[in-house]
Amino acid sequence: MFVKKFEADTLEEALKAVKVELGPDAIILKTVTNNGIKGAFKKKRIEITAAISEKSFEKKAKVDKVLNTDQKEAFYQKPANVIKETITKYNGPETTSGSGSGYGSMGLNKVVNTIAKGSAGLSDITNKTSAMIKNSLDDFLTDGDESAFDIDSADETPIKKSSSRGKYSEPPAQEMPAPAQRVKQVARAVVEDSVEISQGSQRDQRPQTQAPQTGVVSREAYSELKQELRTTQHKMELLEQKILELSQNYQFNQKHLNEAKGIFQLRTTLRTLDVDEAHIMELIKKANYELSKEDLENPDVIFEFALQEMASTINTAIPLFAKIENGDPVVTVLLSEAASGQSTMGTKIAVLKKDVVLVQFSQDAQNNASTDFAAQVFGIKIEKVQNFSEVVGLCRKAIEGGKSVLVDVRLNNKSTDETKKFIETLKRGFQHVEVLCTLSAIHSELYNRKIIARYKDIADGVIISHVDLCMNFGALFNVHKSQNKLPLKFFGTGPVVPDDIEGATAERLMAGLFQF
Repeated sequence: MFVKKFEADTLEEALKAVKVELGPDAIILKTVTNNGIKGAFKKKRIEITAAISEKSFEKKAKVDKVLNTDQKEAFYQKPANVIKETITKYNGPETTSGSGSGYGSMGLNKVVNTIAKGSAGLSDITNKTSAMIKNSLDDFLTDGDESAFDIDSADETPIKKSSSRGKYSEPPAQEMPAPAQRVKQVARAVVEDSVEISQGSQRDQRPQTQAPQTGVVSREAYSELKQELRTTQHKMELLEQKILELSQNYQFNQKHLNEAKGIFQLRTTLRTLDVDEAHIMELIKKANYELSKEDLENPDVIFEFALQEMASTINTAIPLFAKIENGDPVVTVLLSEAASGQSTMGTKIAVLKKDVVLVQFSQDAQNNASTDFAAQVFGIKIEKVQNFSEVVGLCRKAIEGGKSVLVDVRLNNKSTDETKKFIETLKRGFQHVEVLCTLSAIHSELYNRKIIARYKDIADGVIISHVDLCMNFGALFNVHKSQNKLPLKFFGTGPVVPDDIEGATAERLMAGLFQF
């Protein structure tokens, strides 16, 4: 198949160029209108991408060879059906024998019957079959109806609808794979006839051992034929798969044509926000059960219902140190991996409390050597350690002095088991211990899911940092929904200590999700 782009100032000029260059059976693949840079620095141009099968192009080329420039210009000014008929008649003796078809015909199966069994060697059969398969695939790209330009434009403006293909024809889903099935039947017939011919040729040659072996079947030729048939069959399977996908999409769109307007808008909006499909289906199922048909048609009612349902599924809670009324010391452990903004969140939480010892645990010596400027400004005592035994000792010393402890633990995935043993030791040794897993709103949904799944057995809640930089609140909602038993405790809303921290609320998450 030949594919070529044409540019012109107007659509008529571009179509005329397609007609002259490729002929009346050209298929318009795409039409694009180039308006220039904001319509000011470039003249408006029409760009058309067209294609034509090799068979049709070869027929047209034979006519072009016998025409001079003036004759060609006059010839292609005629109507498309006249041009097509002229080309067909000119090529009639070469193209119509054995098949009974004209220019762009779909008479495929008749070619198979012209091969006489046992009358030729397999090398001749190979050449004829190869030509037939090539013509069959070319015919798949053309049709026997009157020529038309099938346009699938970028701005969705059809010029003329095709009778058998095109974006706007909307054929029934069950009829779409028919061309591919027709080509597949031809290939099967070719294979059966080729094998039968091969066997017949071999039988005819057995008793004639002394005769010249001009008609003997060659293994190399037979292998070449089989390989070409396999390649053609593979191409047809790809075409069938594409047609099946198109038919399935058509059926899917037909399925939702009768869906209520509010439900359709809710489904589309939540998908664009990357909300998990399972959550969307759950909302729609509940809406269909609880709301009337009139409410389902009203987008405002549907979105208000969805907002309330989604907010009700968000689990939030206040931290443990805010629940203790008698002022007993509390050990708060923050867990994270990689760069999640946990150190800044730990400093903000430490500033909110009084008489707090901040213990920073990290196996990286560079992190332990760093100094927190905010901690110096607010007078927070920071202890930097590299093993869990030191953390336990510092916690015991601080609790005996009546001070709470905030442990900032930065881990790698290799120390998960050791971390779990450390948390169990803390919970056995101290009365009030809370473990919070820190996630970052700028990390991917997959990474946050992995972190929260890794530490869900030892964590009591979740902190989400960098909420002010989040570009996908749908991902945060999906992560929380997957581990809904762990309540959200804090949101980090900026770099300023201690102002940019707030208690986690469902309203904050919903506001970010729906941009209100």
